[in-house]
Amino acid sequence: MPKLHISLPDGSQMDHELTDETVTVGRAPDNTFHLDDVSVSSHHAQISPKGDGFILKDIGSTNGTKLNGTSLNADEEHVLNAGDKIQFGKVDSVFDPDSAGEETQELPEVDDHVLPVAKSSAKPSNFMNASPFQKKTAKKDPAGLAIYALAAIALLASLVVTVMVFGMGFKP
Repeated sequence: MPKLHISLPDGSQMDHELTDETVTVGRAPDNTFHLDDVSVSSHHAQISPKGDGFILKDIGSTNGTKLNGTSLNADEEHVLNAGDKIQFGKVDSVFDPDSAGEETQELPEVDDHVLPVAKSSAKPSNFMNASPFQKKTAKKDPAGLAIYALAAIALLASLVVTVMVFGMGFKP
């Protein structure tokens, strides 16, 4: 299946298979292949089959389309060859007419092996590790404990001072 290997300016890559009769490329969502990049026109270019190959045509884009570094004139058809580098604005791509050469991986053979039923099972000690809501455990906070102890001592000291002050004022 013919493909375009796209390299976006942000470094991400994607492939687009050329399965439709005519593939339109552009920033507008009504294109066959939507490229969301400011350098790509809303309707930038089109790729369509012709004979045994494919042709590329710029359809009046603002930032232009380049084929192997050469700027294309609007509405001129250019035959695509394997490995051609196409640039839609600032978006780079490579034309791959036949991806059949890619490595394919065979599916594994079906194994009719039947697993035996367990004869016994052990009861778990608790189900906490299976719960999505983990039990909250109290954390020890030595600094908080020290603050509470100092506050208690300060309160006791102020109480003692208050008793002593009132005790001095009432001597018979």
